[in-house]
Amino acid sequence: KWTTDDGRIMVNGQPLVLKGVNYFGFETETYAPHGIWDHNLNDMLDFIKDNNFNAIRVPFSMEMVRDNPVIMNVHCHNNPNLCGTSALRMLDIFIDRAAERGLLIVLDNHRTQSGGYISPPLWYNNSAGYPEDEVIRLWKQLVMKYKNQWNVFAIDLKNEPRDAATWGRSNRNTDWNQAAERMINALHEFPGFFFVGGIEWGGRFENAAQYPIETGRAHLNERVVYLPHWYGPDVYDRSEFHVENTHEYAKNLDRIYTAKYGFLAEKGYPVVIGEWGGKAKPGTRDAKWNNWFVDWIRDKCMTNNFYWALNPNSGHTGGLLEDDWKTPIQHKLDLVNRAQPNPTKFKKHNEKICITKGT
Repeated sequence: KWTTDDGRIMVNGQPLVLKGVNYFGFETETYAPHGIWDHNLNDMLDFIKDNNFNAIRVPFSMEMVRDNPVIMNVHCHNNPNLCGTSALRMLDIFIDRAAERGLLIVLDNHRTQSGGYISPPLWYNNSAGYPEDEVIRLWKQLVMKYKNQWNVFAIDLKNEPRDAATWGRSNRNTDWNQAAERMINALHEFPGFFFVGGIEWGGRFENAAQYPIETGRAHLNERVVYLPHWYGPDVYDRSEFHVENTHEYAKNLDRIYTAKYGFLAEKGYPVVIGEWGGKAKPGTRDAKWNNWFVDWIRDKCMTNNFYWALNPNSGHTGGLLEDDWKTPIQHKLDLVNRAQPNPTKFKKHNEKICITKGT
C-alpha cells in the first residue's frame, strides 16, 4: 500500500526512501530506452541496481501510447528478444525486468509527441490532436494496464508545465493545479502515487501554499506528491550562481528555493525531487551548486529524488555513464550516494515482495 503521512511517502505504513534515476528514450523517435542500440538492456538495469538505486523515472510520449509503433534502433544481437517489438510491449519488458531487480517505476508523461527537445507547455495540445480528454484517455489506458503491476508505484501527470501554465488563477485552460485534480480523479483506480510538478519548468509551487492539490477525496489526496525540478548553471546560468561569498551563496539560494518549493516540506507536504543534476565537473560552478544542493536537500529532509539522468546523451547535463554507455562517472555517483545512501530495498521471493527498510 502506497500512501503519505505528515510529509513522508510510505509503503505498507513504513517510510519509503527513494534513490531514483531518470532513464529516457521512450519519449523519443526510437520509442525505447536509449543505449540499447549498442548495449544489452539488462546491463543498463544491472548498473542501476548495482549502484544502489531503487527506482527509475521513465519518460514517455502520449504519441507512443496512442500509436504503439515498432521500436527503432535496437542492437538485435545484444537484445535478441527486443527486435521488432512494439513500444508498449517494450515498456512491458522494461517494467518486468526492473521488477526482477527490485526497481520501482514512475511513468512520466514527458511529451505529447515523440521527439523534439521539449514538451508542450500545457498538459494538452489541441492543435496536435491531444485535447485534455484524449490525454486522460491515454493515461487511463496505461493505468488499467499497470495498476496491478507491483513496481509501477507512481505516475507523473505532466512534465514541466510552463509559459502559459498557472496555479490557483481559476482559469480552466491554464490552471495546472485544477487540471491535476481532474486527472487524478479520472485516474482514481491507480493505487500508487500521483506526482505533480510545479509550473515554470517544474520548479515553482508558491501558490500551492494557498491552493494545494485538493481532489475532494481523502484517499486520493493522501497519495499526491509534489515533484519539483531544479538545476544548476550547466543547465541555466542564473545570477545567484555567481555569488562568491560562501555564506551569502548558501543563504541566498536557501531563500530562493525555500520560497519556490522548500516550504512544502516545512508545511508537511510530501516532496520528491523529480530532476536535478548537471555535469558537475570538479572545480566548476556547476559542481559547487550540485554539492550545495545535496547539502540543502539533506538539511530540508527532501532527499527522496530522481537524478537526471542515466543517459550520457543528455545535452546540458550528461549522465551517470560516459559516452561509451559503460564507464561510470564516479564524482556523480558520489553525489547521489551522499544525497541518499540507504534507500528502501525490494526483492521478490516466493511470490511475495520483501521490503528492507531504508534510512
